[in-house]
Amino acid sequence: MSPLWRTLRLAVLAMAGLLYVVMDYLASSSDHPPVYAVVVGAAPLTLGLLTASWNSRLRWPALLACAAGLLAIAGNLDRLLAHAAWFYLLQHAGIMSGLGFMFGSTLRTHEGALCSRIARIAIAAPLDAAYFHYTWKVTLVWTVYFAVSAMLSLGLFALAPLAWWAFYAAVLTPVSLGLMFGGEYLIRQLVLPDSPPFSIAQTIQSYRKYSQCRDNAD
Repeated sequence: MSPLWRTLRLAVLAMAGLLYVVMDYLASSSDHPPVYAVVVGAAPLTLGLLTASWNSRLRWPALLACAAGLLAIAGNLDRLLAHAAWFYLLQHAGIMSGLGFMFGSTLRTHEGALCSRIARIAIAAPLDAAYFHYTWKVTLVWTVYFAVSAMLSLGLFALAPLAWWAFYAAVLTPVSLGLMFGGEYLIRQLVLPDSPPFSIAQTIQSYRKYSQCRDNAD
């Protein structure tokens, strides 16, 4: 891939990410959001469900269930638009809670921690006990992060103005995720300077491979 094409690709991804953040905020902060904002904001969850259904052993029943759900949404669109914020709350708090449970459920052993499994996929060289101890700590930090995010989401939605919660969910969440990835990368360089390096992009790619392997095993 040429440098120019790589730069253009990053620019397109950045614009798409910014568009999603704006639409997500517009949809989640309004009592009567525009339809296009809701469609764009709900697109990642919809695509995720469709992808999970396609990869499921019960592919066609799952896809039919998704289709029935989409038809039900289309038939009750006006009613749903009046309660769009609740949908976004369930989406945000649900994802944070689910990720927190997924990370936390692997903390029983150092080598079995989720970040340890991802590191084994990303790094071809053998890893020692010190590295697995570090990745266990990283898994714990991510678990706490997702748990706190879910509680903040629910607390702000219940106690603060809707615009505050929407700003946290749509804007501060992706920013904090980026800071978490970048901060972990920098800390790893300081704590384990002699360890085999791998980038944030490789981390994301390794997580995808791990998810695919887990789905195939199921």
